[in-house]
Amino acid sequence: MANRRANFKFFVIISLLLAACGAAPAQPPTPAISQLPGSTGLPATSTVLPPTSTFTASPTAVPVLPDPAGYAWNPVIAGWERPVDIQNASDGSGKLFIIERPGRIVILKGGQILPTPFLDISAKVGSRYTEQGLLGLAFHPDYARNGFFYVNYTEGNENTVIARFHVSASDPDLADPASEPDILSVDQPYNNHNGGGLAFGPDGYLYIGFGDGGS
Repeated sequence: MANRRANFKFFVIISLLLAACGAAPAQPPTPAISQLPGSTGLPATSTVLPPTSTFTASPTAVPVLPDPAGYAWNPVIAGWERPVDIQNASDGSGKLFIIERPGRIVILKGGQILPTPFLDISAKVGSRYTEQGLLGLAFHPDYARNGFFYVNYTEGNENTVIARFHVSASDPDLADPASEPDILSVDQPYNNHNGGGLAFGPDGYLYIGFGDGGS
């Protein structure tokens, strides 16, 4: 008798399970949401969506560069030798200083390139590989008064040098090549990824961009 009762209970359990398999799946219980006193009835993490069933989040817009075909391109000045940077001394002169990677800084003044370089240190600059050479220029924020400017270059042994120069006391279109004190030298493990950028920040500090040294 006990075995028959156990078998009957087992049969009833199996029957209920089979009936449940044919029924609609049960919905998970709605979690309880606690509200803060004085709240609007929405939980603190709720987001109110617009009253539409087709709301989708818009992807972040990707900036698109202007189409160059819509512009006319005209050469202004030609004849540079591997230029890599252009700077303004902010001294009111309107001159532009163009860096040539072999080790020269030339001046564009009144729409013309001055025949004599502002600075020529090509004898000490190493530019044998494509990412070496005179790479960066920054004028001191008070250049109009103190005449200091800073350069970033790789020397003949392929290491990086950060140096300061002074404009000539007799000619504002010429620098004094003998006025160089080295400020910082950095060993480079390879001949590329040297960085080269120089810029003064609004805090008055000189910021130097280095690469990872290559290889």
